[in-house]
Amino acid sequence: MDVVANGLIFGLLLSILIGPVFFSLIQNSIEKGFWAGFFMAVGIAASDAMYILITYLGISKLTNNESLNLWLGGIGGVIMLGFGLSSILKPVPVKGAKQSHEESAGWFRQICKGFFLNGINPFVLFFWISIASKVTLNYQYDNYQATIFFVTLIATVFGTDILKTYFSTKRSELVTPRFMKILNRVVGIALILFSLRLFNFVLEGFGYSLFS
Repeated sequence: MDVVANGLIFGLLLSILIGPVFFSLIQNSIEKGFWAGFFMAVGIAASDAMYILITYLGISKLTNNESLNLWLGGIGGVIMLGFGLSSILKPVPVKGAKQSHEESAGWFRQICKGFFLNGINPFVLFFWISIASKVTLNYQYDNYQATIFFVTLIATVFGTDILKTYFSTKRSELVTPRFMKILNRVVGIALILFSLRLFNFVLEGFGYSLFS
């Protein structure tokens, strides 16, 4: 249950992390309707799954080296801290979109749009590096537990993306700059707290601790 709970937590954090993909999904749903947003969310999930395979398989192969683990923990902590601070400090742009509900221009095209829009963002790769570092170093999951964690995470992200799509088409007036700014700050604080856990892992390797 801890593995599932952690997957849910990180899935929720990732799903409300405000960035280009968030705005694109909202705007695409408002302009082209629910199914356009749905298939775009499928592409986003496929892109995340690809990055998970790359980062987790790569990092898990390196965890036999204790000194390298400390480097991975430090790098993962810095990346996660950077995302947290960026989420708190960055302004939320205001984007207007007309609710025209045009045809989705093809489900395959929307899947590709979501896949490549998410996949070409280097920050997505950095984010998954930090998550993979936490899974292998802090949580020390075996492959079975890691699979459950990542499946839960992706399912949570996909489910919340569908909710975003639905509410964008039905309740677009709720997605206000103030609402998104609050979400940014909540996510930022949570990511900073998780980064401190990774930094603590590194310090424990040198006989110190942030929490003692």
